[in-house]
Amino acid sequence: MEERKLIGYTEREEGFYPLYDIGRGYIATAAFILCKYCRGAIASMGGPKYDAVCLTCYEKDPDER
Repeated sequence: MEERKLIGYTEREEGFYPLYDIGRGYIATAAFILCKYCRGAIASMGGPKYDAVCLTCYEKDPDER
């Protein structure tokens, strides 16, 4: 079984949920996933995800995002 790569998190009211890269053999949209805080690219496929947070911003203090 192939291990899924963590690429970021999805932020919801109740907390953060892991966001994984799209695995081989899956069909995905050709839209970028951008971080909602820094607007940096998280992935070039699978978007849009308006509540996505990159790993760098996730690790920052909430007041510094």
